[in-house]
Amino acid sequence: MGISRWVWMILMLGLVGFSSPSSADSMLTPQQYQSMLGKGMDVDWAKTRQGLRFYNRKMPADFKQRGLQHVRIRVADTASPALLKHLQQVVDDALQAGLMPIIAYQGDPLERDPLNPASQRAFLNWWQAVAEQFKGYPPELAFNLIIEVSGKLKKHPDVLNAIHAQTIALIRQTHPNRILIAAPGHLSAPEALVDLRLPPDKHLMVEWHFYAAGPSRHNPKKQWTNGNAAEQQLIHDKIALGKAWQEQNGIPTWVGAWMANNFNEHENRGRGDYSIPEQVKFARFVASELDKANIPFAVNSDTKFYDRATGQWITEQQPVLDAILTP
Repeated sequence: MGISRWVWMILMLGLVGFSSPSSADSMLTPQQYQSMLGKGMDVDWAKTRQGLRFYNRKMPADFKQRGLQHVRIRVADTASPALLKHLQQVVDDALQAGLMPIIAYQGDPLERDPLNPASQRAFLNWWQAVAEQFKGYPPELAFNLIIEVSGKLKKHPDVLNAIHAQTIALIRQTHPNRILIAAPGHLSAPEALVDLRLPPDKHLMVEWHFYAAGPSRHNPKKQWTNGNAAEQQLIHDKIALGKAWQEQNGIPTWVGAWMANNFNEHENRGRGDYSIPEQVKFARFVASELDKANIPFAVNSDTKFYDRATGQWITEQQPVLDAILTP
């Protein structure tokens, strides 16, 4: 980062109330970072073709004004110069708006073929490029090493642990104290936290999630019909697992994705089959329980609440977002 850009960043962060570091070692602790995250949203501003096409600098400001405190910026493509330039713009805009940006990598090659050394190297190379791009950035920027542990990788916790250790060591060469966020296997479920093995590092957090594709009327593992006691207990139990692991290991956690409707189910793709009142009830309960546990979260995702083509909030979904932000 050139001097002029660094000066601009300092001025920018001063305007939005962030403190800029005096050096790369002047960073936030994981406990401080967790306490600042609050409620955020997963965004595809640097991931999908439509997300890249429709992104504009108004979006982060709109999200901040709506009451969100962070954005989980999901990225899938190769770290080409064009993608890195776009990603840097998104991060800069988020910081300027007063949002805490978290870069999260999808890691498709590793998830498809985790035992292949070439896939592992591709994962490391991606993070090396991103780490170089964001050297010297303020501590509000964090790196979420993998969006979700899926594909074949979810069956290889040993590979996941090894990749975490290698990636953390690699990033630490240029970011000695930046918050790095790891994730457990099996779709980043809280039940898989017990298999997570992380290297000693004072600036690590862990992301886990549940109901990332929404609740289900039929799947007993994530069932929600009328919000009865048994269905509420499913949510209690998952949060309790995350909370217990956090306390036992002294590593703060964050829920990186949950959804109030089953938008992704094939028979209801793009629509889901939960009414707005049903979504509100589920969203209010999940948000309230996470608040009680003092675990910050990001809701999935921007396209369900914000029309990126028009730059306007989707009116129909606003009661659901209200329930999330003020349960």
